[in-house]
Amino acid sequence: MAQQTKAQRSQAAKKAAATRQRNAGRHAGQDARQSAERAVGSVGEAAKSAGQALRAAGKSVTARLK
Repeated sequence: MAQQTKAQRSQAAKKAAATRQRNAGRHAGQDARQSAERAVGSVGEAAKSAGQALRAAGKSVTARLK
């Protein structure tokens, strides 16, 4: 295999750096999306728990009134 010239090494390094930046941006976008999905899921679970607690409280009140 022939030796690379300084210009070829520089070009390869620039290409590799651009690829790393592109991949880092893609990963950052995926991380942000996954974080948002987890947050939405947590809010949904909290609302579900609150609804169940209210239902249980309502049942206990009606049971005492009977």
